[in-house]
Amino acid sequence: MAIHHTAHQSAPATVRPPAEFRRMALPERLCNLGRLLDTLEQRGLDGIVAYLRPNVLYLSGFAPPASVGVQETNGYAAVVISRHHPDQPVIAVAEFDLPFFLGQPSWIKDIRPYATLITPLDLPWSPSDIDRYVPAEVRETEWGRAAREKYAASLVDSIRGAIKDLGLAQGTIGFDDLRFANAVVGGDTPHIRVVDAYGVLKYVRQVKTPEELTLLRQATRLNQQAIERTISSWSPGTTWQEMIDTYHVEAVGLGGFVRDPGGVVIANFAGTDSAFYMGTGLEDFVVEPGMHIMWDCHGTWNHYCWDGGKTWIVDDRPRGLGQQIATATAAAMAEVQNAMRPGAKISQLQATGRQAFRQAGISNADQAFIFFHGLGLEHIDMEVTASRHDWSLEEGMVVSAHLQVPGDDRSRNWLEEIYLVTPSGGDPFFTWSHEPVSGDRVG
Repeated sequence: MAIHHTAHQSAPATVRPPAEFRRMALPERLCNLGRLLDTLEQRGLDGIVAYLRPNVLYLSGFAPPASVGVQETNGYAAVVISRHHPDQPVIAVAEFDLPFFLGQPSWIKDIRPYATLITPLDLPWSPSDIDRYVPAEVRETEWGRAAREKYAASLVDSIRGAIKDLGLAQGTIGFDDLRFANAVVGGDTPHIRVVDAYGVLKYVRQVKTPEELTLLRQATRLNQQAIERTISSWSPGTTWQEMIDTYHVEAVGLGGFVRDPGGVVIANFAGTDSAFYMGTGLEDFVVEPGMHIMWDCHGTWNHYCWDGGKTWIVDDRPRGLGQQIATATAAAMAEVQNAMRPGAKISQLQATGRQAFRQAGISNADQAFIFFHGLGLEHIDMEVTASRHDWSLEEGMVVSAHLQVPGDDRSRNWLEEIYLVTPSGGDPFFTWSHEPVSGDRVG
């Protein structure tokens, strides 16, 4: 694919995203229900209560429109699933969020609204208060009529009711948030045994469903296009901060979202400093021909994360040591890709990549960075039991693989790829090659 240099400019604010990246309803069910139920049984749990926003989204498809104003630990909703009655899941949502399900269908049909601070506190609360939030279109649905009859005075009351209705009032329940568990359990529920299930849901989310894979591939495609468009915007005199700003505009213009403080996380220093440093995000310099600029970009599309990028040789091609490192990095990634099969340990993948660097004659192969993490609704979408845990790959995992060889701004190289773990090796999400972007082309 050719990239042609154009003057640095921002996309018009009125441009709509391309059709392939426009917002759409999520599938009715994203979650791997079979894996969830098997995991609950293996860990001795009768049911689970999910309160953290990514887990609620994963289990139900619900993402509160007001999420821009609340954090993950105050997600406005909770899901209850019983291992013994998996076909009767319950979701409790804020009263004003009940109409959300008109546009976003969910496999969870038992939707229970609860009163929030929007409902006046200076007036007596009544179950009829729900009517002010329910448009006629909701009242005409079966689930809407049922929801009206289950309007609760609070989220805690709603979840306690769901626990009782699902026969979990004397069971062992996993909660992904123990602060919420402490609010729910006690008083009328003295016989519930609470277990910390934060890791349980992360473990379930490690293996992706086909619906999730579609979303993740699209997110990666958006990121690739945003990087390509940003590179094409370069002209002599452009600064690094201008490039970052352009990337943000391009990513959002395509239909993605970038979180504060920004989507580009690697510091690209000008000069001879070879440190692999994330920086503050405020570093700036003129992006000059011949520089090796490393792109590691983050954001979300339809709630699912994109990650990664590669090295761009500004208005030039790699030369000398830079060419040797670029060729070695591509070869190392190919070896890593082939080794990314179910059962492979991270230490084995690192040894595979490092051996490829050594065979390519890279003198600082032991200083190369080779690391991995799961990707999905979050950038560490996996159960982490220790900060340096030597975990094993599972079929169906989506894993971000990173390679970086230190060097100055004319030799360093960075390459990150997103892979689906399969029995035949990693299935890549990016459509470009492992070679750096050289001058005016993407390989």
